[in-house]
Amino acid sequence: MRRGPLILKRMRWLSTNRSGTWQQGRRLLLGCGLVAALVAATACTKDAAVEASDSDANGYLCAKCGAKLYTDRSVFLALKCPKCGREGLLEVVGYFCAKDNHLTVVGRKAAPACEKCGATLSGMRLPREKDLKAWGATQVPK
Repeated sequence: MRRGPLILKRMRWLSTNRSGTWQQGRRLLLGCGLVAALVAATACTKDAAVEASDSDANGYLCAKCGAKLYTDRSVFLALKCPKCGREGLLEVVGYFCAKDNHLTVVGRKAAPACEKCGATLSGMRLPREKDLKAWGATQVPK
């Protein structure tokens, strides 16, 4: 099937039919506007999983002495607690309660209850430095 002459005929028809060209131009402009709006709406959203796994600090809880500690993002502690010297450090995570907008910081365990309202929690995220300070953690020197 030859397409060349058909395209030329349509182009000649568009050049002689002014109202058809105007309507097609408006449709094209509207289509481009809709595509731009769609791209803008989807490009500016944050990924919840990426945000939940991003933190500026690492939090720890000693299972032996109960010390609450945190370090900078790039510093990781071994299994020994710097306060008591025994093994038993647990990484801490935060569970956010949508009912009262409270972040419960605990050692890694399955579905803890909210400290404020007692509701069962499931949405886990890494606590940030301000969350760890509010929890009562002290910074471990480098």
